[in-house]
Amino acid sequence: MLRQSLTYQLASVAEDGISNAGRIFETRFGLSVYEIRVLRLIRDNPSVTFTQLAQLTKFERTATSRMLSRLIKAGLVQRTNSPVDARRFTLTVMQAGQDLCEQADPISLTLEAMMLEPLSEREQEALRAMLGRILTWVRAGYADKVGDRFPEARSARPSQKAILRGR
Repeated sequence: MLRQSLTYQLASVAEDGISNAGRIFETRFGLSVYEIRVLRLIRDNPSVTFTQLAQLTKFERTATSRMLSRLIKAGLVQRTNSPVDARRFTLTVMQAGQDLCEQADPISLTLEAMMLEPLSEREQEALRAMLGRILTWVRAGYADKVGDRFPEARSARPSQKAILRGR
């Protein structure tokens, strides 16, 4: 394993941060960190459709669907059928969901600040700027460049199971 690779380091930081936040959110709110992410995405994208939400979460559609069902059942999210197309629905955060987000958001900000403590304020700003530029590139031209260099990357993404099997 390339322990010093950027993707490994980013994944390690994210996973360690998520696991710490996850324990806190599950204890305080009874929701996983991923369910809170879904709730926040709905809050931040009013009237989002399920298809849009599934793209935003970066989770498998079935996982997003399960989390969404739990949030609806808990009275945190409202699902409204489209008056134009019965197959479509939009999602909005209910007051209880908004209240939960208002309690969870400061915890997330505190955890993030704690994670960045080794960096000066200037370094933190530079890190955020650099990550923002990389994210913009990855979402824009990176996939095309990878596909040009590695044609097999243009095919459908491998499933999580295939990745775990080493394929």
